[in-house]
Amino acid sequence: MRFSLRSGRHAVPAPVPRPRSGSGGSGEQAPDARLVDDAPATVEVVASRSIARMLADVVPTSWRVVGTDRPSHHPCVDFVVLVDPDPALVADVLERQPGAEAVVLLPRTAPTGRIVTMLDAGVSICLRESPARLVAGHMVARRRRGRSPVRR
Repeated sequence: MRFSLRSGRHAVPAPVPRPRSGSGGSGEQAPDARLVDDAPATVEVVASRSIARMLADVVPTSWRVVGTDRPSHHPCVDFVVLVDPDPALVADVLERQPGAEAVVLLPRTAPTGRIVTMLDAGVSICLRESPARLVAGHMVARRRRGRSPVRR
């Protein structure tokens, strides 16, 4: 971890490195116009470095993706991505990071009741085993719609 230059008090995880783009190789895809966002954002992916790498490949270039083992509760994080979390962890993240949007990724076989539990806990986005482009698209759409109302 390194320290934030902004305040010097909060530890900020190092960002996930972005793949280097080649000189127009055949394997490259053009950026999706639906995933363009000029405003910077920080996405913290908890407990899954592979999901962090996949998201780093598709989120807007002005966004920063960091992979962590546990929530950092850093005040500058815009989205916290949790993979199959316990509702208590979701409540803790939302309480300690009121400015962050919670994104929950559940297994494909998760029952509907589990999704309802996550949404009732206050998450902004809850998806069953989705491709990184879909998760990124939901986060960009959430940013475009504006911040959620203040939580109780």
